[in-house]
Amino acid sequence: MENTLQNNHRNLATCLHLLSFGKWLFPLGNFILPILLWMVNSKKSDFVDHHGKQVINFQLSMTLYSIALAVIAAIILVVAFASGGIEFLEGLDRMDGDEWMHGEHMGIFATMIGVGILFGGALLLIGIVDLVYTIRGAMQANDGVLFKYPLTVPFLSTKTESNNTTT
Repeated sequence: MENTLQNNHRNLATCLHLLSFGKWLFPLGNFILPILLWMVNSKKSDFVDHHGKQVINFQLSMTLYSIALAVIAAIILVVAFASGGIEFLEGLDRMDGDEWMHGEHMGIFATMIGVGILFGGALLLIGIVDLVYTIRGAMQANDGVLFKYPLTVPFLSTKTESNNTTT
């Protein structure tokens, strides 16, 4: 009977991790689905409670990092555009098909391209980290191991974090 309970807890913890892919089904699915399953089952097992808190903390952290990057990129783009973006657009309108803008407007263009590449790449990296560690967390949960996500802000503390032990 105990083995069945352990398998059930491991399956619940695995599902908690995999439910964070709900963001591809509907907005905020990466929060709502794991939170619902965690709230129903967190009192049944410390193992399920730990994994539920880890999933929620990680998804909140990844969302927070993505929003912060988007805000910083938007501020840089607004400042670049405000410092000469109107002239940049007017220069684009004056071009024939053969010529390309030269001079002072290229700095604004380079800033926009650079910000797009830099921050777009950072957002892609966050997405890859999210995907890889979510799958890794699900695999660890299925194996019965307490998993701790990297780069996570501890919004909800787990018992192992309270006792200062690492897993």
